[in-house]
Amino acid sequence: MEVEEEERRSPHNRGEACVPEGFFDRVTQGLRNDLEHERNRRLQMADTVLKHRAEFFFAQPENERALTSLRDELRVARGIVDRSRADITALQTLVDSHHREHKALCEMLERKGVLHRKKQRTDGTA
Repeated sequence: MEVEEEERRSPHNRGEACVPEGFFDRVTQGLRNDLEHERNRRLQMADTVLKHRAEFFFAQPENERALTSLRDELRVARGIVDRSRADITALQTLVDSHHREHKALCEMLERKGVLHRKKQRTDGTA
């Protein structure tokens, strides 16, 4: 029995020879502080997530309306572009037709001797 008491008191058996007094209390307190800090951080993050979810939830209908409006504007703009292209094609056809008529009339007037065209010079002067 004496041997058991001696072993219990012996610092070599418990590993306390190199550990200063109060070390485990300080480490335990530090871990408690870290745990409390992490718990508070987690709660703050959860609050932030809830806040952002609510903002997202309330912003969704407005975003959907804006998206629908933009899609409608795009559809209208595409219609305008398509009509403009058709108008441009029709105008180009009309210009080509008028050019052919003008050319035919000028040739007819030249043949009748009413219109004399200037002959182009080959030396590049006007």
